[in-house]
Amino acid sequence: MNMSKKCKVINVLIMNIPIAFTISLVAQLLATHTVVVKLLFINFLLAYVVSFFVGMLIPAVPWGLAFAGACKAKPDTLKFGLLVNVIVNLVYVVVNCLILTYFNVVMLNHAPIIAYFFAMISTFIPIYLVGYIVSFLWNRPAEKIAKNLCGE
Repeated sequence: MNMSKKCKVINVLIMNIPIAFTISLVAQLLATHTVVVKLLFINFLLAYVVSFFVGMLIPAVPWGLAFAGACKAKPDTLKFGLLVNVIVNLVYVVVNCLILTYFNVVMLNHAPIIAYFFAMISTFIPIYLVGYIVSFLWNRPAEKIAKNLCGE
């Protein structure tokens, strides 16, 4: 995935659209069993911004590549891609869940901090699984779109 800084920015911006939307939607459905469009939009925007900074500042992809290599997976194989995504998705979901759960539980709903921890425990795995699937399926198309837009 060698690309210029400009192309990396565009890739991260494209990649995060379905991920931010999906994790926001799943979190809301888990918490409220309904969709409140205004809240979904706010959470999407927050997740999108958080995910942009994660994608630009945390070396999740190199960590994922190292993990897949340590597992003896061959590059450009399904196993390699699945293993890379274990780490990359973990980084994105941990950071987003920490921030978005705090925002929704403590800041918006004024719940005690213990509710924050219970919310994290109850939502992390479903959000991780959905994020894993979406990010795995969207990674190559997003990268291809970014490279086409940048002429790389």
